Amino acid sequence: MSAFARIHPACPYMLSLLRHAAPLVLAFVAQPAPASPDRIFWNDFEPAISADAETWTWIPFDDAKCGDGSSVGLGVNLTAKSDRVLIYLEGGGACWNQFYCYGLQTATNFSGYGASDFAADTADTTSLAKPGGFFDRSAAANPFKDYSYVYVPYCTGDAHSGDNIATYGTHTAYHVGFRNMTTFLKRLADTFPQAGRIVLAGSSAGGLGATLNWWQAQQSFPAVRVDMINDAGAIMPEDVLPMPNTAEQQQRANWNLAATLPPGCTACATSFDVIFAFYASEFPSSRGALLSYTQDNVLPFFYGISTSKFTQGLGELEAQEFAPTTTLKYFNKAGSGHELWFTPTLTTNNVTVQQFVTQMVTDDLNWTSP
Repeated sequence: MSAFARIHPACPYMLSLLRHAAPLVLAFVAQPAPASPDRIFWNDFEPAISADAETWTWIPFDDAKCGDGSSVGLGVNLTAKSDRVLIYLEGGGACWNQFYCYGLQTATNFSGYGASDFAADTADTTSLAKPGGFFDRSAAANPFKDYSYVYVPYCTGDAHSGDNIATYGTHTAYHVGFRNMTTFLKRLADTFPQAGRIVLAGSSAGGLGATLNWWQAQQSFPAVRVDMINDAGAIMPEDVLPMPNTAEQQQRANWNLAATLPPGCTACATSFDVIFAFYASEFPSSRGALLSYTQDNVLPFFYGISTSKFTQGLGELEAQEFAPTTTLKYFNKAGSGHELWFTPTLTTNNVTVQQFVTQMVTDDLNWTSP
């Protein structure tokens, strides 16, 4: 990843990655229902979540934190129509030192995320409320229409991968995205004890987060197949990255990635892209996917590379880590852009994003990289 190796201060495309920093609020859309204490019951060591069916509900967690140390939570939209669960990780920039976290403020929601922010996201017709999208239960072609949904907001600046409280000058930064996921997964495992399949997905920083949390999600549901979809979070091979890569060094240290990378992936200590081949070996019955523009217009600025270098790195990643496997596939959209998840009608070689994802999650034997 060398995740988000560098940010260009004057990058106009930062607005794309910070898409949730100013979500669309529809004045006459009902806000998601708050969780009522009497609708939560204790199961083993964690409280299972109970909420009104097929209604977005905000669930606060006192022991999950945003970058400023304030409490955060997650959103759920539960259904009894199937035993499958879609867990989606929000994206929105990253930061790893005082300059980016408090100067440029390149990580969305770093100063907090709560029920009102979630209400805005559930009303956003470019996001959770997108007609025909992957959260639209009324869309007949949506492969997730009968799934229970879990929405994990992003407010830690660490691509959901950190486990560290850092000091930047006079500021205390909670890079605890991975720790938050551990907390969430404990409760979700008790909420869905009979889950038949888990799909862990995310966009941009959330795509990276889905990749880096795949192993602990599978650990939390040991008897269940967990699949993973990384949208717009392509991890670059080391040979296309700047040398020396001081940004990656800071990320590894300030996010404490040594404590959160999958046990057994020894090569991850020096190269992040090998994590895909590691997963293919560790989870031979699971499927993983990467969605990407060939000329992503945000990630090159984070990696500190040119667009042509990104395209080169994407090709290398897919040829070296995806193509040799039978369980990892990719969907590339030619041209410039960033996230694909919320535009499921995008087409490559007569295959849409929606068709590609549907083939993946329905175990279609013809699923391939278009």
